Amino acid sequence: MDLRKTVRSYARESAGLLVGATVVMVATGASAATFDCVMDPALTVKLGSPVTSVLSDVMVDRGDVVKKGQPIAQIESEVEKAVVAINEARAGSTAEIEAKQAMLDEKSGVFKRKSDLAAKNVASTQDVETAQAEFNVATQDLALARLNQHMAELEVARSRALLEQRTIRSPFDGIVVERSLGPGEYVRPEANIVTIAKVDPLFVEAYLPVRYYGKIKIGDIAVVHPGDPIGGDHNATVSIVDQVFDAASGTFGVRLNLPNAGYALPGGLRCRVDFKVPEVTARDAETTDPSKK
Repeated sequence: MDLRKTVRSYARESAGLLVGATVVMVATGASAATFDCVMDPALTVKLGSPVTSVLSDVMVDRGDVVKKGQPIAQIESEVEKAVVAINEARAGSTAEIEAKQAMLDEKSGVFKRKSDLAAKNVASTQDVETAQAEFNVATQDLALARLNQHMAELEVARSRALLEQRTIRSPFDGIVVERSLGPGEYVRPEANIVTIAKVDPLFVEAYLPVRYYGKIKIGDIAVVHPGDPIGGDHNATVSIVDQVFDAASGTFGVRLNLPNAGYALPGGLRCRVDFKVPEVTARDAETTDPSKK
């Protein structure tokens, strides 16, 4: 079951109790209010393949810590490697350009000599025009050879990109939650190879009675108490306050970012969160208690 849905369900069941809850007053006029919550991974993704092929290797297993960009799985890629090698050899060759440059130099010399002879009335105008045409063709041939060289370099980049698609990499730092496929298995674009969770930071999800709306602000600091066996007190920062209420329970959602360097805290754990909020008077409770309307 989705833990976030579990917390929301619990909030609905206990909404009446929360609305009439007693809060502890402090000298500053603020109240300490405690609510149920759950600590979720900030992001959970199922990594697949952009191509249909056979897995040649899966480098990770459940529970492994992975870094952003780390190879996770390898798809059969011998053909793509061969294509890259062919394109690199073609792009690395300058033989065509050198041949066209030599031809251009020769035609340039012929055109210059014909022009000089024509100036002395030794060569005909037709000879000069023929030499000029051959020079122009050689110039275009050299330009075409250079274009072919550039296209070959682009083909190298394209073939390398296709080869890179055969390596599945982690999109962020995280922990492997599940490995669904192994080496030798057939993989399609819609298939899931591994599932990775980002657990630094953790998202703490809580649902508060609507009477606290406006009293919880983005940037507020709250204290999170993870359930057993973790325990302890951990500061978290409010990052989201929902603008849409849940009418059935009379609650609204609040998300907090809980730093988790070193992955000391697990995701998917229930918790309690303490907010310091302005005093909530009995009148406030009455105006937001559905039973008193």
